[in-house]
Amino acid sequence: MTTAVITGAGSGLGQKIAILNSTRYDNLVLIGRNSKKLNATAEKCIVKGENRVFCLACDLTNEEQIRQTGAWIDSHLGTVDLLVNNAGLGYFENLLSQSFEQIERTFATDLTGMIKFTRLMLPLMVDHVGEAADIVNIASIAGKIATAKTTTYASAKFGVIGFSNALRLEMYDRNIRVHTINPGPMDTNFFSIADPSGKYLKGVQQFVINANQVAELVNKAIIENLREVNVPKIMGVGAIMYTLFPKMGDLIVNSSLINRK
Repeated sequence: MTTAVITGAGSGLGQKIAILNSTRYDNLVLIGRNSKKLNATAEKCIVKGENRVFCLACDLTNEEQIRQTGAWIDSHLGTVDLLVNNAGLGYFENLLSQSFEQIERTFATDLTGMIKFTRLMLPLMVDHVGEAADIVNIASIAGKIATAKTTTYASAKFGVIGFSNALRLEMYDRNIRVHTINPGPMDTNFFSIADPSGKYLKGVQQFVINANQVAELVNKAIIENLREVNVPKIMGVGAIMYTLFPKMGDLIVNSSLINRK
């Protein structure tokens, strides 16, 4: 029986990915902090598919919860065919305005917690029998093009990209494929925490993409074994240009509509 594990599955992109894969895997493991939201996602998945759906409450900032969740998956399911590391949050404020708690929570959720959870899933995926197992890490265009007010978030997502690239090399001959998805701003509830004022989102409104589109691209990356997906494409091109011409990139970003104060 095949098993897919999705973190941050209670809402937004994670929920879309779960629903899209509800008919593709025998076991669907939904992970998130809010049990009520996970159950709501599960109901939508059960209606669409005939699989088994499990909801596991887990806060990736809590190491003991990570261990308990990993142990449950190991003892009850034994193998994992797909791991989607989607859980993430951010606080879009100038660094001077961020508390240590916000900084720590961003890195623990978006990077270190994700790495720890992946570490526990790897023994259930390495040397996979038959088709390769897949790990999908949801990073961000912000990990390639940083803007003001994204100091901690962009740093964490930059780390996710680096982690993905290194893990891909480590797993090259262990029948695990690693895919990195770098979306721009999405039409999810992410900005209700990241940008309560709405000023940042207003500044990047022309780049906002649909979460359903990103979920479809996640599955395309798996089916076609794509190393990395950048969306929208114009921001992917922008990331390449930023790498080649960093000074010009700084000038363009600084002159954007984003309120940096």
